[in-house]
Amino acid sequence: MARSLHWLQAVKRIWIPLLVGLLSLSGVAVAADALVLTEREELEGFVDDITAASVDARLDGTLSYTNPSELPCRLTVEGQVAQFGEGEGAEFADSLRSALRVFDSEKQALLQESVRVDGNQATVTARVGDESYEQTVIYELVRDGRWLVKSVRVL
Repeated sequence: MARSLHWLQAVKRIWIPLLVGLLSLSGVAVAADALVLTEREELEGFVDDITAASVDARLDGTLSYTNPSELPCRLTVEGQVAQFGEGEGAEFADSLRSALRVFDSEKQALLQESVRVDGNQATVTARVGDESYEQTVIYELVRDGRWLVKSVRVL
């Protein structure tokens, strides 16, 4: 009986502090994961914006990630390429609106999305559609403090 009591005290002395330490360490790991935002997670907000229900919301979402004065934007639609730079933000918005208006359906849904991040560059491909039409748009972004769209290709 004395031997089992001695063994129980040894377990309490060694294993309980070890268990508390392990639980604390796992708690720190979970908290660190929650606080650290990966590049892909940063771009999830962009994907949500560009796949919004209305074409105006998609356009606003895209434009919120552009600044032609800071980073020139290239828009490619049906093989035609247009470059927009400083002071041409309104022209870029009008051209993008025209390109995305081709598909303006309340029934549209995200069919497929792909996000590829390579350092400070990312490519986001979104395919949206309904039973009658599909549209694929490829966005190229760069990060210099925040993600900015440098190219939009409407296929």
